[in-house]
Order: sequence, then C-alpha cells, then structure tokens
Amino acid sequence: MIRFASQIHEWEIYELAIQQDHVHLYLGAQPKWSPSEIMKYIKGGTSNKIRELFPDLDELYWGATFWCDGFFVKSAGSVTDKVISDYIKQQR
Repeated sequence: MIRFASQIHEWEIYELAIQQDHVHLYLGAQPKWSPSEIMKYIKGGTSNKIRELFPDLDELYWGATFWCDGFFVKSAGSVTDKVISDYIKQQR
C-alpha cells in the first residue's frame, strides 16, 4: 500500500523496512510535496484500506485511529545515501 501511494504520487522509495510497531521509509519526492502531505497520504491511505479489508478488527484493535499521531522526518543533510540505506536495511 505504501508502494502504491508512492507510485501514484510519483515518489521514489529508496528503502522501506516494516516492523511490527513502526516503519522506516527513505523516500524521495518533488519539492512541491511537504513531509506532512506525504505522510497524510501514506498514513490515511493505508489506514482506510486496512479498515476496508478487515472491518471486524476495527473496534477491537484500533478504535478511532489506526496509526499513532505524528511521525519523524529528517533530511539527508550531511549523511550519504548509502548510510541511510544501510541503516534501514538493518531494520528488516
């Protein structure tokens, strides 16, 4: 679902590691996309689809929200692409 959202919005996923309680995502997007807009589409889209696929689990597990509030974003800055990619690969 994250890959689908990235594909339709023309974002490039460099690395993706999904763990039991969080996700590591290294993504490239055009400057017109703010990090909060990207996360709105990723979190909102995946939440809606999972709720659609598993409606019986909604009240039992998630209540009002599927994802927790917030997210962490950091620009690459002085770190190389390889360092970021290697870190995320280790999270799998």
